[in-house]
Amino acid sequence: MPPLWPAAFLLVGVLVWLGAAPAPLTGLRLLRTPDRPVSDLLSDRPDSACFTGTVVETEDGGTVEAPFSGHPAVAMAYQVLEEESSALWWLFGFTLWRPTSFEPIDGGAVANSFLLDDGSGQVRVDPSGATFRLEPDTVIGVKGGDTPPERIRRYIDANEDIDDEDVSLNLGIVDWGVGTDRRYVERRLEPGDEVLVCGAARDARGAVGAVQATIDSGRPFLLADADRRTLARRLLVGSPAAVLLSLALVAGGGLAYAGFFGLL
Repeated sequence: MPPLWPAAFLLVGVLVWLGAAPAPLTGLRLLRTPDRPVSDLLSDRPDSACFTGTVVETEDGGTVEAPFSGHPAVAMAYQVLEEESSALWWLFGFTLWRPTSFEPIDGGAVANSFLLDDGSGQVRVDPSGATFRLEPDTVIGVKGGDTPPERIRRYIDANEDIDDEDVSLNLGIVDWGVGTDRRYVERRLEPGDEVLVCGAARDARGAVGAVQATIDSGRPFLLADADRRTLARRLLVGSPAAVLLSLALVAGGGLAYAGFFGLL
């Protein structure tokens, strides 16, 4: 009877990979989703397809002004990230190690309809229910105690859920900044950007000159700034450390079974 511990190695290796990957199920679905030109929608309404083209602003959709950069966007997601630290303590209260990370404390999303133009035609996209898989376009770091840029200052003043980070301690001869470090992040889709839209197409009244259809749902239903295969790899692969650990565990279990069955 073969030993069980190599199977445990294999199982843990797979679980490490699944736990570290951003969205493995979505990545697998993307690998099975075909790329289609918009012109196919003249005669077909696929339940799942990916279209790549240029973002075209519509009159009824329009753009909105991004809160931190001021750039016009048809769709965007933004976050305020605040530094958090946890300490591992040594004897007598001395800090041995203080790892830090930035955690979201506020954010939002805007999703206006737009046209996707791939050269073969145009189709309307309503991204209000889509998942955004966009890389950051703007990251503004502000140290605790520093005065943020004017646009971010106005955002903080208008938002009751975020306190002021421009906090200092007056020590008499000097003011010491004691606020927490923050990052202000925007992911935007602007007119003229190249975009990947994956979703289901259905009959609907579209813009003049466009296919009379809209993409507004699906499994998956997402917007991305990468091609389908590149995005699938991003969603299937986690951090390099997790990948190496997963491969080591799977390789260890596989080699153990190979040795047991005399394959080595």
